[in-house]
Amino acid sequence: MQDTALIKASAEWPATFQSALHHTQTALLSHLATNHPQSKQSILSLDWAQGAAFLATCQHWLTTRPATARLHFVSLIPSTFPVSRLHSIAQQYPEFASLIHQLQAMWPRWQTGFHRLHLAQGQISLTLVFGDAAQLSEISGPIDLIYLDLATPSSLTLIQCKQLRRLATQNSLVIGQCHDSLLRQYLAQVGFILPAATSTNDFWVATTRQHRHESKATPIEPEAIIIGAGMAGCAMANQLAERGWQVKLIDAQADIASQASGNHVGLCHPTLSRDDNFQARLSRAGFAATQQKLKQLSQQGVQVHFGADGHLQLAKDSAAASLMQTICAEQPHLAQMVHWLDRQQCLTQLAIDCEFGGWWFPEGMWANPYSICKGYVTQYINLIDLQLNTHVDQIKLIDQHWHLYDTEQQLIAKSKTLILASANDATRLIPEAELPLSASLRSVSKVWGGDLPASTFSLSGLSYLTPALAGWRCAGASLVDTQYPQYAEQQNLDDLSQLIGTTVVTSKPIETRLCFRPNSSDRLPLAGQIPERNSISRSVDQLFQIPRQSGLYGLLGLGARGMSWHVLIAEILACQLNQEPLAIERSLVGAIDPARFALRELRKMAHDSTKECRKP
Repeated sequence: MQDTALIKASAEWPATFQSALHHTQTALLSHLATNHPQSKQSILSLDWAQGAAFLATCQHWLTTRPATARLHFVSLIPSTFPVSRLHSIAQQYPEFASLIHQLQAMWPRWQTGFHRLHLAQGQISLTLVFGDAAQLSEISGPIDLIYLDLATPSSLTLIQCKQLRRLATQNSLVIGQCHDSLLRQYLAQVGFILPAATSTNDFWVATTRQHRHESKATPIEPEAIIIGAGMAGCAMANQLAERGWQVKLIDAQADIASQASGNHVGLCHPTLSRDDNFQARLSRAGFAATQQKLKQLSQQGVQVHFGADGHLQLAKDSAAASLMQTICAEQPHLAQMVHWLDRQQCLTQLAIDCEFGGWWFPEGMWANPYSICKGYVTQYINLIDLQLNTHVDQIKLIDQHWHLYDTEQQLIAKSKTLILASANDATRLIPEAELPLSASLRSVSKVWGGDLPASTFSLSGLSYLTPALAGWRCAGASLVDTQYPQYAEQQNLDDLSQLIGTTVVTSKPIETRLCFRPNSSDRLPLAGQIPERNSISRSVDQLFQIPRQSGLYGLLGLGARGMSWHVLIAEILACQLNQEPLAIERSLVGAIDPARFALRELRKMAHDSTKECRKP
């Protein structure tokens, strides 16, 4: 039996949409047109309102701003919103049909957490935040306009209003129609200046009172140097160039994607955990970002070799199988992303004979890293200066500019903004940062596809097997014994035979390459500004209190999930540099902050010191 509340909501949506559309046009858009002509804007709406505010704002933006203007629209949205509603809206409001068709094509497969969708060829970024006002603490600013319409709950707490003030800048505005006296009191208390209350339902506009210690953010010069032309560095260059930056991309090798990003084929799929930990959440967001980016590159005519043919992750034993089934049962909201297949289902649906079953990711991806890196650079070749065969021996901060020197101490280049995307080599350039990065030597073997059981999807267990590209599949990536590297290829073949359940007999020579996989100590990447450890005091207990090295940033430690993470973390850093709202939760941003390790050490020191003081 259908839920009567859902039936009522379905019947009432046209009136709700029309009302929200009217409110948007009379309040938000009229104010946006007259008071915010700039080419970059960020808006937070506390109510999705059937998408009316977003659609009307986008239509206004696209018709009144140049193609280089960027709009960030962040909206809270209930997880119960039916995506099928968009089809009905497009039928009744054909002026929104183009935007709605784009939305439908990329609508999130799971309705939890944050989802960023890039529309209108990158002019508009919609960040859907599934949940209620409790999610405000996870949203990152800055926000220029905060939109409170009639549907905004008057039950916003004082703490939630403080979150709105945190998101605001000196020039931010709040546009509202709710005349609840307690809400107005809270907004005034946290630092917004509201007009006098009236007896009508007219919209009001609140300005922001500057905090005593608040200073206006200084714009960063839109130029940067990036060291490292693998997936992380090339994606970073692409994200900055997309925002109009001039980028110098430097690598010591003779070509891009020559080291950890140099495998013939890489895999991209989410991971799961029973407690939905940082790695699981970040892998979902990263998978969605990579999927969206590669599709958009392809649609724009950029040549990238990738596919979304699915991925089967096999359980290694009965205990693992039981845990994997439990995770699927406890996280039903991920059902469109992953299914559990038992042994018989693997055999009948995928022609895989396995002992314990596994997770099936129907949209699991594979890609050729070299073509991706080349695509990132080619897309903005007029803004990205690629400089290969250039070894950076030393970096120095002189007069607020990072100077790069070669082994002869000759200046290579200088810039106020320097981004290290050079894997473990970053520890050589900035040893004082004490970043806990390590490298494990791994091997990947290219095996002729005709020598293996036919399948178009990828497979993993204790090892992995990719689909074929140009006839060749990749198997790996076994840990290499540095004393006996000659055995690496046979180890991959042995692991592969175990994975597919049959001995591999090869008809063509196998090509095996060794490379160092860059790892961090907590298996999460590092993305953000590098800490200045020499200036850290013991009183620090929050990430934002840790001093940072001026203009120095890192995209490091991507480990085995570089394909899944590189697009997302490059966008996160690009947004930070351009003072834009971030695509993921603040808790996730903190989980990949390069300063997190220093903070842990300081907290441990403070804890140990407290324990020592308490001793009799």
